[in-house]
Amino acid sequence: MAQELVVGYNPLPAAERVAHYQGLVRSRLIWLGIGVVLLLLLWFWMRDQLDAAQTIWMFVIGLAFSGIWLVLAIVLYFSAKRGLDRINATQGYAIRVDPQGIEVAGKTVSWPDVAGIATVRGALGGQPRLTLRDTAGSTASVPITFLDTLPGTLDSAIRAYSRGSQWIDTSKLGN
Repeated sequence: MAQELVVGYNPLPAAERVAHYQGLVRSRLIWLGIGVVLLLLLWFWMRDQLDAAQTIWMFVIGLAFSGIWLVLAIVLYFSAKRGLDRINATQGYAIRVDPQGIEVAGKTVSWPDVAGIATVRGALGGQPRLTLRDTAGSTASVPITFLDTLPGTLDSAIRAYSRGSQWIDTSKLGN
């Protein structure tokens, strides 16, 4: 068996999310533009039958749906971009496992001091994180999607190097 397992950061999934949301923003802008054109055509065709209040309400209701989806896409894009920037700014490796202990996001804990290693879903259904908790109660975590190794491989290494005393608890992820 190798002396350690080193898990690096993988920017590919984060870059794919950025590209996905960038395309989503673009498509939402196109649909918003189509909505504006359709509303202008409708207003031009029915302008004699509409008063000022009806015109304003027609545009507000007509554009609200596309506007909300556009804002949501922009928020998701910037969130994905921030995640990619965090990966690109990070030096070194995400996780190191060896016979002495485990290191997660720069925090090293020897096997007897590990209280638990778990995958936890982020707030509001966010991406799951691998969290290391020591016996003193402090934690360190890294998003699973940032890792260049599958969780099963990492779990096997943790079980082997800790001689079966530790593993990745996935019960908090839910189904």
